[in-house]
Amino acid sequence: MLNMADESNGCYLWNKELSLAKDLRKCCDKKGKENDTKESAKILHQLGLVYKERSEEFQWRFTFAMAVLTLIGNSPSRIIDLIRNALPDILTSIRFSLIRSAALMNAAIVRNSSNVGEIKNDLDKLHRYVLKLAKVQHDHFDVDAYVNEVVREKIKWMREETKLALDKLNHIPDDVSPERAHELEMDKINRVKTLQDNIATKYTDIMKSVSDKCIQILGKPPCRCCVAGMGSLARKEITPYSDFEHVILLDDELLQNHDENSDQYQSALEYFRWFSVLFHMIILRLGETIIPAVSVPSLNNNQIKEHNWFYDAHTPRGISFDGMVLHACKFPLGRQEKTKNKPWTAELIKPVTKMVEYLDADVDLKNGYHLGDILTKTSFVSGFKSIYDKFSQQVTDQIQSSSMLRQYQLILKQLEEDLNNFNVSKCLISLNYRKPFNIKRVVYRSSTLFIAAIGRLNSIYQSPCSSYDIIDKLTEKQKINSETAHKLAYSISIACEVRLKIYCLKKKQDDISQNPLYFNSTHNYIPGLVAAVGEKSIIDYFKVTRILPTMIFRDNYNLRERDTVRKITILFRMGMFEKVVEEWNDNKDVSIVCKVFVVGALKFTSRHDDAISLGKSLLIRPLSEDATIHVLCYVTNSLVALSRRDDGVCKRLKNILDSLSPNDLNDIDRWHGKEAYGRYLLFVENDHEKALGVFIKFHGSLLKRMKTIDGDDTEKEIGLKYFLSRNLLQIAFCLHFNGNNKQAIKKLKEASKIFNQIESFNVESIQEAKLLLGVCYYAEKLYRKTIKVFERALLLHIRCPCKQMEQKLPKVIMAVECCKAKLNEQDALLLFSTNAEYRQFAANLCHFRNLF
Repeated sequence: MLNMADESNGCYLWNKELSLAKDLRKCCDKKGKENDTKESAKILHQLGLVYKERSEEFQWRFTFAMAVLTLIGNSPSRIIDLIRNALPDILTSIRFSLIRSAALMNAAIVRNSSNVGEIKNDLDKLHRYVLKLAKVQHDHFDVDAYVNEVVREKIKWMREETKLALDKLNHIPDDVSPERAHELEMDKINRVKTLQDNIATKYTDIMKSVSDKCIQILGKPPCRCCVAGMGSLARKEITPYSDFEHVILLDDELLQNHDENSDQYQSALEYFRWFSVLFHMIILRLGETIIPAVSVPSLNNNQIKEHNWFYDAHTPRGISFDGMVLHACKFPLGRQEKTKNKPWTAELIKPVTKMVEYLDADVDLKNGYHLGDILTKTSFVSGFKSIYDKFSQQVTDQIQSSSMLRQYQLILKQLEEDLNNFNVSKCLISLNYRKPFNIKRVVYRSSTLFIAAIGRLNSIYQSPCSSYDIIDKLTEKQKINSETAHKLAYSISIACEVRLKIYCLKKKQDDISQNPLYFNSTHNYIPGLVAAVGEKSIIDYFKVTRILPTMIFRDNYNLRERDTVRKITILFRMGMFEKVVEEWNDNKDVSIVCKVFVVGALKFTSRHDDAISLGKSLLIRPLSEDATIHVLCYVTNSLVALSRRDDGVCKRLKNILDSLSPNDLNDIDRWHGKEAYGRYLLFVENDHEKALGVFIKFHGSLLKRMKTIDGDDTEKEIGLKYFLSRNLLQIAFCLHFNGNNKQAIKKLKEASKIFNQIESFNVESIQEAKLLLGVCYYAEKLYRKTIKVFERALLLHIRCPCKQMEQKLPKVIMAVECCKAKLNEQDALLLFSTNAEYRQFAANLCHFRNLF
């Protein structure tokens, strides 16, 4: 297959694609989101036609190559070898071009463009062309009619039934007795388990019907086969909007009767490759496959940065195939597009014995995802059940024949990666920053991944194998007691319920919770989760999942009761600071770690005197470095809020920060400490120059750290940008207090730009930036700009109220009136001559602290 370098070498189709991609980019914002969908629909349609033309070009090459082989004959020669070696890549290029063409045209239709009829006509031509290339027996098959009349109806029914079942899942009240809570939890476990089983059954039926239709169209398969599902379908945790990860298993008799390089063997594979393409055409027609999933080289090529920019915000992500990005490809055609660093392929159409070979660790490593592990959990979808049973048995035999040490090492290797990505303790920290968070990562993977790991460590591999099945098997093996089994099963039920409710609410698969209005929540993200499943349930979920990794590594799977300690930790991480204080008041005999969280909760709930008192009592005890920094940070911020000096605390914070190495300063907790120290200098000691030096140096460190972030590490990038924007705000404070308002305005605009990039919902910081910008404008006598900024701050407060802004509201309103009066001399004369308070306020407005 031609790679990118080959195609860019004077290929007119590649140049045409680049030109269309350039036009599409003009219709998008800086994040790659479309501004004008009608215009982008036209371009996507044209791009789809380019890929159909590309498939025709590759088909011509294939025909020409076959003609050359016929003319030359079968005599051995270097030319014949080159041509034969090129044929598989050419055929793959044809198929991938057809899939991309269909995806682009369907995406154009989704955008409700004015020329839908024309696009559908071209799409119908594409479908007929696919049938022609596949040499089907029934070339009159109408993909559009079949999808609308059969597939959509089945999906619609599945989604409606799911929504009805979710509506019957009631919250468990916070004040029920333990006995009643247990009964209600058992009821929810049974209901969610039944719901997930029903969804899996209906989803499997949909895919079976499509599979059977493809075979009906293509004709009798050349050998016995079956389609096996993987991922969430095999775990019975699939949703009505999930993608379809699957493989095609062939009868081993194909290998016994034919050599792998024989024409008969390759012909059989070609049948199933076209089966997969036709399956793709049907699923793509649903209009639920986002464009990045098919990796169009000019739009979403993660190998070339300048060609990886498009973000599909308009195609509702629902039922589709697994993505064609190189770290995914869990569909029959598999990974076929080679790269310089990974020049191998991995097709998932194999005889049973060959597919089992993928359990080998080297193959797993090469593919960039845990293919070996994924293949250990599958489910039967369609075809010959005996083929599937044979595969399942061979997988079990392969696992059991592997050495326990090797299996254990592989599991620990994966666990190390999972701990880094899905550890609840880490996931919960991001919730405190009021930034978008990933529902699947924070609430779903944080339980299912670790329960699956416990299952693997205890040789539980049967297929299908849900989290509930693993828990039942662990109970049978007496690895966990009944109470632990109940808590684990309940945590799985909560995870599934949250994910199903989010998807059904959005009517698509969207894991990023960046809109604070889900479930009528406030500007804090957590109430969205609380409203989804109830406060008690979500707290209980995090209490269990927070210690799952610990259970694994201590090889003791029974949960220990440390409810108060665990609850305070979870409540703090969830941002429920009032609840933390309530728990503390009810039981003050808790660990020092809990008391550190209480100091933070007191600070966040404006109980600054109490935070200072408790924090200073902890500082006289031996604390870890992390705990010391946390306490010093909270106490210093409370001192700032009260404008109270405490040279001892400030000096200790400075000394500990100065003693840290550059690598230590990369940690978020240290960043909070740096910010607290700078704010103390600025607002308490009034040393604006010294504070400015601290913040400028800190800014340089953050920029340096930004350069080391991997482009795929979105969460770290967002965290860094969050601190960059806040630090720019602090620099603006310093500049304003030094009278340099013009430079302060520049820094505030830069901060606002970053706030917008990360879609930050830290309303307090955004409002602080807006109000300071208004004050700077006022100081420069730019009254109209002042009014505009303050009024935007007031509008934001209506949408996303926060306590800090609530306190400042009267003065902000007064400031707007003062500015309006300044713009009208007659009004100003009347206002300032009759109201001494306004007169004094207007005279002092340019100093920030008088506004607050």
